Amino acid sequence: MSDDSGQQPSTVQELQIKVAFLEDAMSKLSDEYFSQQKELQKLSLLVEALVEKLATTQEGDPSGTDVVVDERPPHY
Repeated sequence: MSDDSGQQPSTVQELQIKVAFLEDAMSKLSDEYFSQQKELQKLSLLVEALVEKLATTQEGDPSGTDVVVDERPPHY
């Protein structure tokens, strides 16, 4: 039988280091995921508001003034 006791502690230590790095990476990814989910919710609300605003604009302004979307600017 060969004595691998010299190799064993470094292998365990290497695994512990890898686990620590993986835990840190997982924590960072989790934080980033949470941040992106919040941003996605904000953007979804913004898109909904813009769609609603566009729909009301296309139906015509209740004040009686229609918005002309395809009109060329005066400098042309």
